[in-house]
Amino acid sequence: MINKRYVVGLDENGVADILHEADWSEFTPVVPGMLEGREIWKNYQTPADLSGRDDPGLEPMHHEPPDGGAIFRVLTFHPTSDQLTHDVALQAHSVMESDHVPSSADLSKAKHPSMHKTDTLNYFYVASGEIWMLTEGRDVKVRQGDVIVQKGCMHGWNNDGDEPCTIIAVLIDAIPV
Repeated sequence: MINKRYVVGLDENGVADILHEADWSEFTPVVPGMLEGREIWKNYQTPADLSGRDDPGLEPMHHEPPDGGAIFRVLTFHPTSDQLTHDVALQAHSVMESDHVPSSADLSKAKHPSMHKTDTLNYFYVASGEIWMLTEGRDVKVRQGDVIVQKGCMHGWNNDGDEPCTIIAVLIDAIPV
C-alpha cells in the first residue's frame, strides 16, 4: 500500500529538502495474519517541534501517542472474523503497549473482541477494502474513500470480507471523556 516515505524539512543550511527517504512497504505484524501496521511519524508535543532531524517513524509502534503528541500510521486488517478471540485481542494490546487494556470482564461483555478505547481524537481514512467499524451502538461497514472521526470512545474493527482493509490513521492525544 505504501511504497516510500519522504520527510521534508530544513537542512543544516536552512533550505527545505528531503531529510529522510526510505522504502516503507514492509509492515510490522501486530497480530500475525490479522493486523499489521507501520508508523509514519510521531510528534511528542503540540505545537510540534520542527527543528529536530531524528526520525520517530522508526520507533516501535505504540497504540496511543505520547502525552500532548500525535501519531500518523497505516494499519492493514486482514480478514479475521472467525479468528479473533479475547486472548488474541489482549495479545495485540500487549504488543502495541496500549494504555487502556480491556479487562477479561470487559471483553466478555463486549460485542466483539476488538472493542477498546483510547484517550485520543482519531482521524481515519479507508484507503482500500472495507471493514466493519464497531461501536457500543450502531455498526457501519466502511469502504474505500470513507472517513471516520473517532472521539475517544469504545470502538472496534471486524473484517469479515475476503480482502484486507488498509486504514490511514492520525491519533491525537486528547482530554479523556
